[in-house]
Amino acid sequence: MPQKRSYRRWATPSLKNSDDAMKKHIFAAACGLIPLFVFCSSAPQIVNRYNGCEKIVVGPGAEDFALLDNTIYVSSHERREWKVPGDIFAVNLKSRQVKKLARSGEPPAVFFAPHGIDIFRNGKDTYLYVVNHGAEMNDNDQSVLIYKIDGDKLDFVVQVRDELINSPNDLTVTETGSFYVTNDQGSRGSLWEIFWGLKRSKITYCRLNSLTTNLGANCRVAAEGIAMANGILVRGSKVYVSATREDKVYEFNRETDGTLGNKTLVADVSGPDNLFNLENRLMTASHTSNWQFFRHAKSAEKKAPSYIVEIDPGQKTTTGIYFNAGEEISAASGAFVHNKKLYISPVFEDFVLECKTER
Repeated sequence: MPQKRSYRRWATPSLKNSDDAMKKHIFAAACGLIPLFVFCSSAPQIVNRYNGCEKIVVGPGAEDFALLDNTIYVSSHERREWKVPGDIFAVNLKSRQVKKLARSGEPPAVFFAPHGIDIFRNGKDTYLYVVNHGAEMNDNDQSVLIYKIDGDKLDFVVQVRDELINSPNDLTVTETGSFYVTNDQGSRGSLWEIFWGLKRSKITYCRLNSLTTNLGANCRVAAEGIAMANGILVRGSKVYVSATREDKVYEFNRETDGTLGNKTLVADVSGPDNLFNLENRLMTASHTSNWQFFRHAKSAEKKAPSYIVEIDPGQKTTTGIYFNAGEEISAASGAFVHNKKLYISPVFEDFVLECKTER
C-alpha cells in the first residue's frame, strides 16, 4: 500500500492578492529572459499508462489526500475565494461512498483551511495531521492540527503553533508521531521570493509533547536554503523534498536530533508538488506550464496541464506515466497507485480522479 507523503504546492498564498503586480511582470517577461516563475514550456511526450478515468466528487480544492486501507482522506478548501472554511472528506473505495467528516473539540478560534495532510497509526489509534491556514490567505494564523480518527468523525487532539511554522505547505509524520513540515516561503505572501526563486524556505521538525493532550511540540529547523519547499515524504532513514521553484526533488539523511543532512539531488522535475511512495520509488505531480497554472488559479475556465511522474531515487531516473492538457484534470498536485489504479488530486478542482491501468 502506498504511504502518503506528501500537496503544496503551487496553491501559492501570494497569487490571489497580487494580480496587478503579477500581470505587469508576466507580460514584461519574454519566455524566461528574467527568472520569474512563468516560463515557456511544452507538453511532455509520453504514452499514458492509465486511462478510463472517472471523477470521484468531493469538495473544492482537493489539493492533498492520504490513503488508509481502502479509504482516501481528502483535504478540501475553496482556494480561489478563501471565504468559507474547508473540510476533510473520506472516500470508501469499496462502497464508493463519500462522506464529509464532522470535527469536534477544536479551539474556538480555529478557521479550518486545510492544506497538506498525513496519517499516523499508533497502536489501535489512528491520527490525521493537517497543515492549517487562517481566515486570511497570508495571515500569521498558521499551524498543524492533529485529530484522532473515530469512524466518520475527527476528534481534535493537538494544535502545534511555532514561529518556525510560518508558511506551511505539506507535512510527513515519522514512526514516533513527530513530523516534518515544509514552509514554502521565508516570508509568507512574499511575491519577491516567488518571482526570483529565492532559496528562503525551510523544513521544520517538530517533536510532540503529547499525542493525547494539547501540549504543543518542540520545533527546530531541520533544513533550509530551498526555493519553495513543497511536498515532503519520510521513508526510513531518508526524507524526500520537492523544491518547486528549483524544479528538483532532493533526498536527505535523517539525523538523530531530527535535522536533515547530506542533501542529494535525485530528480529534475518541472514544478514538482506532493510526494508519495510507490514501492521503492516515488511519485509526484509536475506543473509543466506555470503560465497556464497561474491562469487556472485565477479562473476555473482556464485549464492547466497535469503530469504524473515516477522517480527512482536510487537510479536517479524519472518516468512519465500520465499526462493530460487540462481537460480531464487541471493542475494536479499529487498521485498514488492503489490496487493497480492511479488516483490524482487537483489543486483547485472538486474531485479525485481514478484511472485504470493500460497494462
